[in-house]
Amino acid sequence: MTTARTRLLYILISFTIGYLSMGASAVAAQGDCKTILDAESKLDNTPAHVYATTKINGETVGSETIYAAGSIYGKLNGKWMVVDSIKDMVELRQENLKKNTDKLTCRYLKDELVNGEMAAVYTSHDETPKGKVDMDVWISKAKGLPLRMETDVDKVHMSTRYEYGNVKPPL
Repeated sequence: MTTARTRLLYILISFTIGYLSMGASAVAAQGDCKTILDAESKLDNTPAHVYATTKINGETVGSETIYAAGSIYGKLNGKWMVVDSIKDMVELRQENLKKNTDKLTCRYLKDELVNGEMAAVYTSHDETPKGKVDMDVWISKAKGLPLRMETDVDKVHMSTRYEYGNVKPPL
């Protein structure tokens, strides 16, 4: 059971990083999609603590990720470890921007408060080689950073929240 749970957590961390690394075509990166992609890019240079809850096959699993000091850290079995570098993630996102087809669509939904901060809510739909990705993202109107995300990929649902205050590398 511990091995299966450990493997599941590795998958969740990979999914989180992989999702954030997914790109869109240059044409789709205009308008509302550009706003979402700009928020993801801004996250590359902003220390953040990311909390995610993922439902897979009826099981709910929590995970934490920290973006700080040029690295991405993931918490696994109570221990923090370096998962990837932000530079590598940025390069992967740029490669995906060049390769992907024009299947990403995005649109603004409404404004809404998230923990007392006004956010613009966007929805997006993408068709990738790994499957269809539907996402709602709340982007801070003041800072342009993601505050919250709800993501569905096939039979997996992930709820994510972002915190930006007093974030430091965990190691």
